[in-house]
Amino acid sequence: MENIKELIRIHDKSQFEIKLGYLIDSKKRKTEYDINLYLFLPKNLGIDGYSYPKENFYRNLYSYVRLITPKDSLRNLNERLSKVLDKIGNEKSEIDSLFNFLNYEIKITICGFKSFLRDFVKLVSESNVTENEVEIFIKDVSDFRETVKKFNRFIPETNNIKIKELFQFMDEYSSFLVSVYLIRLFEILSKNQSGLCEKLSTALQSEVAYRKNNGLSYTTEDDLNNELLIYKYSVYKKYFYNILFLKLKKKSGDVEFRHFAYAIAAGISMIFATAAAFFAQMKYGNFTTSFFIALVISYMFKDRIKDFFRTIFDKSFLSKKVYDYKNRIYDLERFWLFGFYKERVRFLKNKELPDHIISKRLQNTHSSLSTWYLGENVLKYERKIKLYNDIIKRSFKDKIEGINDIIRFDIEDFTRKMDDPKSYLYFIENCSVKNIRATKTYHLNLVGEFKTPEKHFLFKVRLILTKKGIKRIEIPVDEKNVIVKKSS
Repeated sequence: MENIKELIRIHDKSQFEIKLGYLIDSKKRKTEYDINLYLFLPKNLGIDGYSYPKENFYRNLYSYVRLITPKDSLRNLNERLSKVLDKIGNEKSEIDSLFNFLNYEIKITICGFKSFLRDFVKLVSESNVTENEVEIFIKDVSDFRETVKKFNRFIPETNNIKIKELFQFMDEYSSFLVSVYLIRLFEILSKNQSGLCEKLSTALQSEVAYRKNNGLSYTTEDDLNNELLIYKYSVYKKYFYNILFLKLKKKSGDVEFRHFAYAIAAGISMIFATAAAFFAQMKYGNFTTSFFIALVISYMFKDRIKDFFRTIFDKSFLSKKVYDYKNRIYDLERFWLFGFYKERVRFLKNKELPDHIISKRLQNTHSSLSTWYLGENVLKYERKIKLYNDIIKRSFKDKIEGINDIIRFDIEDFTRKMDDPKSYLYFIENCSVKNIRATKTYHLNLVGEFKTPEKHFLFKVRLILTKKGIKRIEIPVDEKNVIVKKSS
């Protein structure tokens, strides 16, 4: 959680993504987390409680949860696959009955393989990895791929189409992954490790040749072919990671409490209507025109009084205490309840902001030209998460560290009233007026708060926006801004 560059990233020009990790504590029966996100919106964007109701916010919000990928060394992953091969070889006649076992073992291993590749490339990009370590990596990757290829010989042995597809998909997807991460490694090392680059190039060419010879997808100059390759890569990722993905079941939050408050509002209005009816009856008697008019008027005011008190309750305590939705988190395979989270969103007045949130918002703000002083509307999004640790631990053979919560948000509604980003600055040079192109930007500040009973973590990022979308993300660190670019 301390590495903010891994916490938030640009997904595409109109969406940013926040990745939160909730670790389970094996010593506790349940674990609870509180997440608060504060969006500070410049008032000239025209985003407030009237123009941007909560329904719009939830329409722009996309969220999914999955288990954190169990991590292991590449050699251990290779050994795990080899044991699966041994089991298939020993039970060849019963291979059709092994689907559940194969589905879990292969998918969890491929997820671990991708995680290992990603982490190694990241390690190389951040530190000086020795040439020997890279050579060992290349060899271990090659050994892993050779083990994967051995599964193809069992395809004719099974009549189960799901098992056939599992083996074929594993072969092609793992080859895709090797190509993707070896190219990233090549880009990093190409500046000063010519010997390693030659070995990486050889390994890449070997993978491409294998896919060519076996009718699998590979990069060409044909756009339709490349389109299919990208599509398959995306589908394969979902196919293998569904072993880790969890199901969310959403319903309106705290419905009973909200209905109880509305019932009180209805009761207050009924007291008025009944009292008015009794008074009119005493004053005008039964079955008179005056009594009839009084009943109609009391009914008119009864509805308005009910709506008035509903509004009062909504603004005074329902919006602060009642959550908009409650999402139950289930295991996709057995439909076990892993936990739940409640969420709500609302606009705050400045006086409602905690002092530590204001202080974080003003971090590295040294000028009264900041939009904070010029006027900002503050949108607060809250999540309260509860996980049932013992159920999660019992659900998987592998050690599960916790759950990843990925929140993706679309900012297109925020850019509607922005000016055209294209601008020009003029200056004089050699007795003539010249111009240079500049970009008009808007700053949207985001302060996040992550709380557990033991920890309290704050972070701040600044989204630099134009009418065309997100230009970059800046993270104030020691009076400097670390720029987060779109990850590939």
